[in-house]
Parts: sequence; structure tokens; C-alpha cells
Amino acid sequence: MIIIKNLTKTFKRYTVQNQSLKSLILHWRRHKKSMDQIDTLTAIHNLNLVIPEGEVFCITGPNGAGKSTLAKLIAGTIQPTSGSIERQGKIVPFLELGVAFNHELSGIDNVYLNGVLLGIDLAYLRKHKDEIFAFAELDTFAETPLKYYSSGMQLRLAFAIAMHAKGEIYIFDEILAVGDSGFQKKCLDCFHQLVSQKKTVIIISHDLEFIKKHADRLLVITPQKHFVLTHLPQAAYDINALISHCDQAVQSVSS
Repeated sequence: MIIIKNLTKTFKRYTVQNQSLKSLILHWRRHKKSMDQIDTLTAIHNLNLVIPEGEVFCITGPNGAGKSTLAKLIAGTIQPTSGSIERQGKIVPFLELGVAFNHELSGIDNVYLNGVLLGIDLAYLRKHKDEIFAFAELDTFAETPLKYYSSGMQLRLAFAIAMHAKGEIYIFDEILAVGDSGFQKKCLDCFHQLVSQKKTVIIISHDLEFIKKHADRLLVITPQKHFVLTHLPQAAYDINALISHCDQAVQSVSS
């Protein structure tokens, strides 16, 4: 279960353009004054939300609305400006897959490194390394330095490692965006396995068909507001139509 109370996340956005060192020295008074003019960007504003155990909870909205920021806040990789997040259970985040990879190391060494960072026991990784590479369809690349992997190969390996992490809450950013159609089917099978095990699954997605088919509830985030829905409206054929439907529903309730 996840309990979010009065959650707000803001970022500082500096409005001063980069200047040369010479300019900074010659005009430091002017630059000091302009550096004090800091703009603030609010990514998440006063969000209250409870995600119960075993729920498939989807998050959608336009680009730049704060979806990935919210996922990182829930995962604990960034901290809120105000408010709180209570996490009841271990979180396994499928966010920024492979960000901790060392491209000078071999594939197998990266399995050990990233697996341990995800909290997987090293002995377990050594025992299941062949399964991980088989799942990633990289059986013959275990000893190859990661710098020779394509970006798709790296994503498949990162996903395969993360699937061996044990937790109660799983967070995915576009679960079907990894690999080709064959590997995407594997990812979807993993998702169904987690659902059957009554895990809490949080998914960021723009795929409204996926959301309609699998989500128990849906959070729609826009730069100004957010809406929680129990189902996807029939009129929502794309993200813009979905947001328009939410706005109209709020207006009809207010009037």
C-alpha cells in the first residue's frame, strides 16, 4: 500500500543564460542580482492518494505533466518539497533502466553490479545468471563489454535483472516500450504474473488501450490539476480527449 498526503514537488529554474568567465568577472554585480531571480516550476501540487495493496494503478497525461516525477517520488529516488509518502512494502522501480550500468564492464559483471544495487543477493544472481541472459535474449553476450551492446540490448538486460528483484510494489515507465514485439510480449507476461501474485503495480503509460484493459484505477495528471478515475471513459480516444472529458466532468459537478 502507498499513502500520499499533500504531496508537492517544485524545481528551481534559473532564468539567467550561461555567461563566459570573463563576463562574470567584469559584470559580477549585475550577474549577482540576476542570479537571485529564480523561477519555480511545480511538477506535483498537493496530491492526496491511496494505492491499496494488489491494485493495478496507471498514471497518464501529456508530456511534461509530472508523471515521471511522481513515479520517482513514489520510488524514493527524489524527495518531495512538502508532504509525505508512506510505503508499505519493498519497491522495485523499473525507471531509467540501466542508469547504473558501467559500460567498461562485461554484461555479466553488470548483472552482478545492478542486481546488488536492486537488493538481490549475489549468490542468487550467480545461480540465475543464465536465466537472466536467456530472458534478455543475450545468451552469447555475457562476457562482452557493455559498450558494445546496442541501446535495445542494454534495456533488455536491465529489465531482465529487475524482474529478479523481489518486492511488493512494482513501478513501470511504459512497460511495453522495451525491445521488439517479441520481447514486449515477455514484458506483458511478467506484468500478468505480478498481477496474479497480487502485487501492487504502478504503470506510467500513454497507451489508453492498455489502460482500459488492465487498470483498476487511473490518475490523469495535467500541469494544472489531477483526476482519479475508476475507469477509462468511452469518449477518451486519446490523451487530449481524456483531459477534456475530466474538465467537463468537474465543471458539471461544480455547476
